[in-house]
Amino acid sequence: MRVLLKHAHLVIDGNREFIDGALLIDGETIAEVYLQSSHLPEWDDVEERDLHGLLIMPGFFDTHTHGIAGMTFDDADQEEMDKISREYALDGTTSFLASLSYDLSPDDFKRQLSRFENEKGICSRFEGFHLEGPFMSMKHIGVGDGHSFMKPDRKLVEEFLSVSSRIRQMTIAYELEDAKEIGHLLHDHGVRVMCGHSDAVYEDLDENVDGFTHLFNAMRGLHHRDITLVNCAFMNRWHVELIADGNHIKENVLKIVLNNIDRNLIMLVTDSSMARNLPDGEYDFMSKKCFKKGTTFITDDGHFAGSVVSINDEMKLLYQLGAKYTDLLLYSSLNAFRFYGLDQRFGTLEKGKYADLVIMDDDLNIKDVCIRGVSVYA
Repeated sequence: MRVLLKHAHLVIDGNREFIDGALLIDGETIAEVYLQSSHLPEWDDVEERDLHGLLIMPGFFDTHTHGIAGMTFDDADQEEMDKISREYALDGTTSFLASLSYDLSPDDFKRQLSRFENEKGICSRFEGFHLEGPFMSMKHIGVGDGHSFMKPDRKLVEEFLSVSSRIRQMTIAYELEDAKEIGHLLHDHGVRVMCGHSDAVYEDLDENVDGFTHLFNAMRGLHHRDITLVNCAFMNRWHVELIADGNHIKENVLKIVLNNIDRNLIMLVTDSSMARNLPDGEYDFMSKKCFKKGTTFITDDGHFAGSVVSINDEMKLLYQLGAKYTDLLLYSSLNAFRFYGLDQRFGTLEKGKYADLVIMDDDLNIKDVCIRGVSVYA
């Protein structure tokens, strides 16, 4: 069955919008994009849906998320992975990387990598793994206690790579001894190298570093003499993950980022914890007692324990700060798909792309989500 979504505000890519456009979906893909709903062919075999001006954007890609609704990738089994995939889909996250945390032992990493080597995602698409650790700096531990932090170990990384072909990204404290050797190895295997939980400065980096994990968080701040990772971000040479929940980075600083960092280098991530989509209360996360209240999730000693928001929540905040719909498409979708080499089939509303779509009102409230051309809400 072919489906026509007409009278829609199509946000095509980072530059184009069709205010009264239409999409023809055939199976899992976009068959045609029309500039105007008033100039459409006539069909006998097409189901038509009038969206009355609702927005359509490509589905969101969360490349750094640890879990949702009481579940984490650190210990998820297949049943929980299926539930996580469905939960993400409901808030517009149509693709995700499963982030494994630095709380895990090497054997734990290998167990989870092996368990989901052939995973596709029952609803939201599983696009691979992000390993956040174990080669981190004790100066920037974050929510954990550092008991699993290790010195960079080439043999261990080789073991990880032999267990899974689905590793897309690894976060490393690049100032550590032998970190550059790991970066070179990962680069050779097509794995993105992100610097995070790190005290590194510009002089510690090399050509294998692709970007910075959750900018501003778990790293040295902006400095007037040392060129920290935050300073480096404003050089517009590296990609940056942004947790735009108003807590990890306050609104005025988010404005500075949006005004000064190349819009093609910003990737919205949630870094969401298992407390996302759960009620306020006390929860155990990464060996810590943590407390969820509203949009915050913190340990009893005051550290953020990841976020509890969605990509859609972050988009709403950035929209209030002045980001345009085309900017938000880049931040929530296309930039990340490009970063991982997946943009030939994802990230824009173009003929031949997968029909992974989010339908919203002008205030970015989600009305429907389609994955593989099928409504998640139906």
